Amino acid sequence: MTEAVLKISDGPDKPALQWALVYPGREPVHFRIGDEPVDADIDEMIEHADGWSFDLKGRLSSGPRKGVPFYGTYSVASRSGSLTLSR
Repeated sequence: MTEAVLKISDGPDKPALQWALVYPGREPVHFRIGDEPVDADIDEMIEHADGWSFDLKGRLSSGPRKGVPFYGTYSVASRSGSLTLSR
């Protein structure tokens, strides 16, 4: 299994992440990976004790990697993180 790590340079706020979790397939979140915008559906979200950082699991819902599952970390404070894709 090959994995690719994507660095998030901008992304959603906390309410958008929560909406994506509650309404899967209807409310994707929008990440910026370099210059490329990417939408994602969130399947699982674990909030860290700081209230700003999250572990995420989901699937990309746009672009050439649409449907590819990912796991990763994201901080709403810095609007940055990473997504690891599994193929």
